[in-house]
Amino acid sequence: MFTEGQVVSLTDILTSKDVRSARQTQLQASYPEQIICAVKLNIPGNVKTNAAIVNIFVDGWYNILAALNQAGYPVQHTVEYRELATGPEAFIIVDGPIVAVKKVMMELETQLPMGRLFDIDVMAAGNATQLSRQALGFPARQCLVCDQDAKICAKTQAHTYAEILAVIEQHYHQYFNDFRWNQSNAVNFAQKGLLYEVSLNPKPGLVDPASTGAHHDMDVFTFIDSSLALTPYFNAAYQTGFNFHEDDLTQLFAQLRQHGIVAENSMFTATNGVNTHKGAIFSLGILLGATGYCYRQQLTTLTHLQATIKAMLATLITTDFQSLANKPTLTAGEEQFLKYQVTGIRGEAAAGYPTVFELALPQLQKTTGTLPQRLLDTLMYIAGNTRDSNLIKRAGQLEVLAEMHEWANLYFNLGGSKTTDGIAFLQQLDEQFKERNLSLGGSADLLILTIYTGLLTATI
Repeated sequence: MFTEGQVVSLTDILTSKDVRSARQTQLQASYPEQIICAVKLNIPGNVKTNAAIVNIFVDGWYNILAALNQAGYPVQHTVEYRELATGPEAFIIVDGPIVAVKKVMMELETQLPMGRLFDIDVMAAGNATQLSRQALGFPARQCLVCDQDAKICAKTQAHTYAEILAVIEQHYHQYFNDFRWNQSNAVNFAQKGLLYEVSLNPKPGLVDPASTGAHHDMDVFTFIDSSLALTPYFNAAYQTGFNFHEDDLTQLFAQLRQHGIVAENSMFTATNGVNTHKGAIFSLGILLGATGYCYRQQLTTLTHLQATIKAMLATLITTDFQSLANKPTLTAGEEQFLKYQVTGIRGEAAAGYPTVFELALPQLQKTTGTLPQRLLDTLMYIAGNTRDSNLIKRAGQLEVLAEMHEWANLYFNLGGSKTTDGIAFLQQLDEQFKERNLSLGGSADLLILTIYTGLLTATI
């Protein structure tokens, strides 16, 4: 987790330090009556920023602001929050005595779950006194690995780089997962998955705020109505998993399917009969049920989540695809299975959503830029590396998949969402999809699941 990202050199780090120091001096001159707090992270290695590192910083940043205000030292200004290649950093201007403010910062460095990674300099104009931890009655900084004096461990190189990173990652998962996997957050993440996806623009053939795409019976408001109508279902799915105590997890899936039937009726009521989220109801119900089950078992890792899903759906393919030749009415997915042996979302689910866990989520972690840019790039990565059943259905033939893979490769060769050429190509592709009545509905559903798991693991 902490080795993914842009590598920086010692020169980069030293240059950033000089720039930060100069800016501190400027702020001290501009605010001679206030305290200047410079906040950054101490991340070992030559990767100083990525999604996880920014999550740590932002979480700590909000705790810092809250602690200062609670202690009666109001924050006057927050200035120059920057996400640099050398790591996120920011300055704040505070009213209050320097010793008292310093004590608040030292307490945070000690008490926050990720506090040992923070380096907070507290300065005042004309005050050159070094306020050490010992001088203020605090113990020396503790080593991340062994809890001994950090300076001694660093000087003697008592621990390897790999050991230190492993401990940081363990603390990260424990802290963020403890509150991210509860019911309130999981349901919130499912809602965000639906709303983030429909808000993206442009998307080939899909509904967004500017277009109905190739879906003439719905628009962005239809999706919003549908998303809100599914909130009770999301809560029920999570609770079903949380309350499940049997050994046979296929029975958990059977229970979730019953809730899914009710959810589909709620969706159709909200949309006047339009199918906006049938695929998302199936998959998000599975993920929420598995999340509730894992949270109750205190097994809050993606490895456990995926294993739970596989156990839940162990008999899905056999059960759903047997005797199809004698079935009077077939779904589009069932028709594709008989015609092409494409198992669609059922096969993806039964395999533990490998496209999400093994392709899309790692790709999302590597992306850079704004959140919409990251999600557009992830959507196109999914479309270029999966067999979108909705695309197959609308095209009426498998050959469209080869076209889609070529389009995705061209998009990334043009630079993706962060380039003018990449966005222009996506807009052209959207027009082409509308003309041919094509849509990436399957890829959009997988993006929703990727957003959910990304939020669950603090990747976004």
